Order: sequence, then structure tokens, then C-alpha cells
Amino acid sequence: MIVKFTCMSLLSAMTFSLAVSVPILSSVDVASAKTYTKREHINRDKCYRVKKVPALVEYNTRGIKVRGSSRSWSGNMGRHGSVVRDKYHPEVYIQTRRVLEDEHTTLVPTSCR
Repeated sequence: MIVKFTCMSLLSAMTFSLAVSVPILSSVDVASAKTYTKREHINRDKCYRVKKVPALVEYNTRGIKVRGSSRSWSGNMGRHGSVVRDKYHPEVYIQTRRVLEDEHTTLVPTSCR
């Protein structure tokens, strides 16, 4: 079977399809997104800023008790008219320290320049 198209029949078919599609396209107002492709170099490098963090140390001023509080008398009690003092002596402690977190280096993400 051989099909022959004449120039007139082909032209009339194209005109008909154009006449049908133009009103359909003009009646639908759809925003069309433009897409395109482009070759480019993608930098997958990751950069970090080095931050040194010192050790976290807890100091306890009441660590080890050496002696408790006490009172003492000072002055000459045997002498007439002298001043005698009742002195207070506070508790005595040895300060202790405890390392809560050791020193370390941290990498903070940053942009590559």
C-alpha cells in the first residue's frame, strides 16, 4: 500500500493541526519553567577552622579538710587591766582539682575561600 501526500493535503493537515492547537494553548495560561543544562566544575572540598579547646578543670576550695574551726584566747589573763581576746579560727582546707574534659582540637565547618 502506497500513500501519497500531495503538497496541498499536507499543508491543509498542518494548518488544521495548528488551528486546533493555537486556541488550546492560548486558553491555558501556564507558567513554563525554563530548564537548561550546563557543564561546570563542582567543588566538593570541605573546609574547617581549627579551634583548640583548653581542658575544663573543676577546682574545689573545700577539697581536703586539714582542721576544723576553733577558738583561742590571746592576751595576758593574769595581768590586771590587760585586754584578752577570744579569737575565732576558720576551717582550713587544701584545694583540689579535677579534670572534667581534657584539652582537644575541634574542627568547625567554614566556607572555602
